[in-house]
Amino acid sequence: MEDVREVSAELHRLADAEPLDPFDTDAVLNRGRRGLRRRKLLTVGGAVVGVAAVAVAATLLPGNTQAGGKPPVAGSQQQDALFEPVPGVPRGEESVGKRLTMTEAERRCHLRFPGEKRGLETPYGGPFSGQRMSFKVIIGARATMCTVPGGDRPTAALLAEVAKDPVPKTTAGQLRNCSAQTWVDVTGWSVKATSWSSRVEGPLGTVEQALLIAVSPSGRMAIACEINKGSLDGDVISQGTSLMDLNHLRYDNNVFTRATATRPAQLWSLPNIGGNSDGYTTVGWGRLNGGATRVRLRMGATTKLDVPVTDGWFAYTWETGPTTAKIGDFTVTAYDKNGKVVKVLR
Repeated sequence: MEDVREVSAELHRLADAEPLDPFDTDAVLNRGRRGLRRRKLLTVGGAVVGVAAVAVAATLLPGNTQAGGKPPVAGSQQQDALFEPVPGVPRGEESVGKRLTMTEAERRCHLRFPGEKRGLETPYGGPFSGQRMSFKVIIGARATMCTVPGGDRPTAALLAEVAKDPVPKTTAGQLRNCSAQTWVDVTGWSVKATSWSSRVEGPLGTVEQALLIAVSPSGRMAIACEINKGSLDGDVISQGTSLMDLNHLRYDNNVFTRATATRPAQLWSLPNIGGNSDGYTTVGWGRLNGGATRVRLRMGATTKLDVPVTDGWFAYTWETGPTTAKIGDFTVTAYDKNGKVVKVLR
């Protein structure tokens, strides 16, 4: 009852400072009881009803809402277990594609890689949040890249999950790991394309890799995320991850053909292929117009792979096996559902 008296005293103090229009307390109580019944929370009685009445009245006072004026969101506690805010940085997709100063980009990358003391190389036209940048080159120092982080810093619990499953086969796991890479929570984004592969590569043994393309709930942002065991530590070759503002694509967003007044830009990552007669490996992704339903990868006349296209998006990781083809024989062609060529990419 001491708590009730303290709350009551505080309500009186607020009422004296900011007088409110009178309201019908019986109506408030009835409204509170109806709300409680609808939610099937619990049956109240006796002194508990009095506390509930004070709580209902308090919710009608100005400023007594969750931060931002929004009610608690279902699942927010689970997200809090995965991410924590970065001071001064927006959360989620709102952090993607924002122009930054070099000082801010370096601040974020030093948070991302706390052991790294070097500054960043100044990028052409940047920096932007989500942009992939390199730490300054120093002879004898390891070359390291940083995708400038967003505002969703992974918790120790999330990083532990990633460590246990560094190259997931499920899309949920891939979204989780991409979030840990970029510090942008993409766990609720819509997956458009994904590919997973493993290959045997000499003394390295089995090398696993995944590639995922996802679009944000608003449709404004997209991520092309490359996942392998070097993704989290800034490996130069591994972390080929791009965060894109689809309404404001930049020079480094793999634009293949520019947007027009009626059609969005078409995207294709630069050809990434290597190998020899024992087999070639290639990784890539893109977005096409024109109703494409599949993309055909071909090495020479006989070795080929068809990749599905969803809403214009596709992704591939491909190992050919032994072939007489040369790297220059690699072609990528998009077809519609009737087998008509939509685009020749290479």
